[in-house]
Order: sequence, then structure tokens, then C-alpha cells
Amino acid sequence: MAGNTNLAYRRMCRDFGAELTTTEMVSAMALRHGDDKTLNYLERDEDKSPDAAQVFGADPEVLAEAAQKVVARGFDVVDLNIGCPVPKITGGGGGSALLQNPDGAAACVAAMSASVDVPVTVKIRAGWSDDNKNAPEFARCMEQAGAQAITVHGRTREQKYTGRADLDLIARVVEAVSIPVIGNGDVVDLESGKRMAETGVAGIAIGRGALGRPWLFEQLHAAFRGEQIPDSPSLATRSQLLLDLGRGVCELYGEHRGMRIMRRLATDFFRGLRGAPAMRKDSNALTSLADLEGLATRIAVQDDSHPDPRDPDA
Repeated sequence: MAGNTNLAYRRMCRDFGAELTTTEMVSAMALRHGDDKTLNYLERDEDKSPDAAQVFGADPEVLAEAAQKVVARGFDVVDLNIGCPVPKITGGGGGSALLQNPDGAAACVAAMSASVDVPVTVKIRAGWSDDNKNAPEFARCMEQAGAQAITVHGRTREQKYTGRADLDLIARVVEAVSIPVIGNGDVVDLESGKRMAETGVAGIAIGRGALGRPWLFEQLHAAFRGEQIPDSPSLATRSQLLLDLGRGVCELYGEHRGMRIMRRLATDFFRGLRGAPAMRKDSNALTSLADLEGLATRIAVQDDSHPDPRDPDA
């Protein structure tokens, strides 16, 4: 979710009922050195709680310092990323590389827990590879080290984002520990959300499934409460949400950088619509809010009852 979960997007998800939002992961070492770009990722709304910040690293002392800096900025939860599969993260021993080093990971969690008074949580994957799906055992180790909740993405590091999330394994993690387990992976609609809930998890973490569809949180809440499920917003509303997001991103980062960020985020709002391939091309060339307004107008007049068969993301 790096590059996607900026404060503007998290605000929109909260407006649609997300109960806890988390920053994109930040480097513990960069926090130690006071890197301005990294500190900018730790933007938060003071009136929105609970709010979590996610850090990565593999050095217990550095992670403990990072946890203190996160709490000093007002966050309610510190989350340690042990799930990222990207080589530049795992190459330094962080992210999902820690799945191969349970003792090292436990030392990190213990140091972080001892350094702050807020909950320290952990995000993991099913395991490093299909031959080593050690999530249940690893989760017990994290609980013993002081983690107060654990999020499990049902894919291995080897899978990255291919294949399907292993819901049976997530259910085994639920059985293995007494702390809350949050399920993650492939929740993109009501049916997939219900399947995840059947694993017995205490909560559901949604990342890619909410991109371009922040109303999914509202719909899932209604489904789990037995209430009438709100309809997905009209294309006119969807185009307005895109504009609202773009304006919020520009307030945070300025129009030039904001539009570079929106080149990625905008595409999720018109996936599957007729004309999506052409709109994606225009999205990749966004340079101003005026460009985004033009794109939003094109979304508002689409007919979403006939997906474009040429769109590979439909």
C-alpha cells in the first residue's frame, strides 16, 4: 500500500466507516535520523482515533526509538510490518524477511512494547514460502513477545500478490493465539468479506480492495450488523469522491506532487468502465487539478452497466 494510504485517502475511508486506519509503512532508521520525507508520512488527524502508524526495520533498539517517535506524534497504535515482500525491504532484514527469524522478530516486538505505553501490533504473512507457512507458530511467538494484536495476510512472501489468500491458515492463526487476529487478503466485496469473517477473525484489514471503493467499509458494516446494505455510489458521486481525494492530496503535497500521486490513485475510480483504457492513459498524464476535473467529468457520464471488454482490470 506504499504510495496509496496518504492522509487524504485515510480520511475518506474513515468517512465511510473504517474504524482504524494505518499509515503506509515508514523506515525506523529514517525516523531515527529525522528524515523529513518520512516524517511527512506520519500525518494524522488529531480528532480521529484510534489511528495507527506502521514501521519497518530489524534492529530492536532502532525500532524502540521509532515507536517512541510515533507515539510522540499522537498515534494510538504502533504496528510492525513483517509482511512487506519487496526486495529492498527484505534485503535489509525487514518486512517479511523477519518471518525467517522469529527470535529476532520477537526481540523487536519486545523492545518496542517496553518503550511505549500504547499497543504494539504486528502485520505478517502466511510465511516466507509455500514450503514454510509458519504463521500460526510465528503468531504465538509475537504474542509471547508482547504484541497485542496480529494482522495476517494469507499469502506467502513467495506469492507476493499472486494466487489467493489462504483463509484456512488465517483460521489456524486465530486458534493459535489469544490476542485479536485481523484477517487480510482478497477482501474486495461483501461475499469475500463474509468468507474472511468465517475464519473467526476479530477484524478485517482491507488494503487494495478499498482503492477506488472506500464505500466497501460502510457496506461491510451494514452486512455484519444485519442492516440494509447501502448501494454503491452513482458514477456522479464516484467522480466527486475522486475530485475530493485529489484536492485533499494537493492540500497535503501541493499540486505538482499531488497530481503525480493521483496518477496512480485515479485509475481505481474508473476500473471496468467503458473507455477505461483511454482514461487510464489520461490519468497517467495528470499535471493539474483542472486535468483531474476533466477526468472526473468523463467518469460521471459513463454507463457502468456495460464494462469495457478491452479493460484488463474490469
